[in-house]
Amino acid sequence: MQDDLTVLLRLQQFADSALPIGGAAHSFGLESLIDRGLLDVDGIESFFVDYLEEAGALEAAYCAASAGEHDLDRWLALNIELGARKLARESREGSASMGRRFLELAARVFDLPGVAQSAIQVHLAPCFGLVAGAMGVEPEPASAAYLQQSITTLISCCQRLLPLGQTQAQQILWNLKPAIVCAAKRAAHRPPDRMSCFTPLLDIASARHPTLQTRLFIS
Repeated sequence: MQDDLTVLLRLQQFADSALPIGGAAHSFGLESLIDRGLLDVDGIESFFVDYLEEAGALEAAYCAASAGEHDLDRWLALNIELGARKLARESREGSASMGRRFLELAARVFDLPGVAQSAIQVHLAPCFGLVAGAMGVEPEPASAAYLQQSITTLISCCQRLLPLGQTQAQQILWNLKPAIVCAAKRAAHRPPDRMSCFTPLLDIASARHPTLQTRLFIS
């Protein structure tokens, strides 16, 4: 039981949205959506339910696949594939930047030979899954923990862009738990290449982010 609790605590630490991997610097298109008036406080919860069904489930699938992957070449191939599916350069580079920082942080406490030094662009979701798998975490809880971190970070972005208070933000995050679990279950039982994702508005918003006159976020 003590070992299980240690793993749980370590997973919670890696899934903390305050982990210093640069999450606070990226909105992944949310800033552009809000700037255009396409996302407001009243629509945040329903937006993230839809997000989890599409982009969230896709990311979680690569996280889950990585949690069960022991071959470095196949894991790197998952990163290449996920990167190719990120249409907007800003979101792709943001994911890669956070993935690299996460991997470097994890490499300080785990033996991950050759991974942290790889020249291939790696992304946060597969990196999270790889580390969770190294800890002995199963794919489904690994992808659920990843989505918890991801959604918490994005809601925090919304708090800086909209009149969204702490209490309401926590209520939204609480209400999203069933959607997180549903996305994680789908991700754990379907190969990433069989997961569909259609988010044209978010992709366009992310691509348009550099054109904003005033920006709080990198992406």
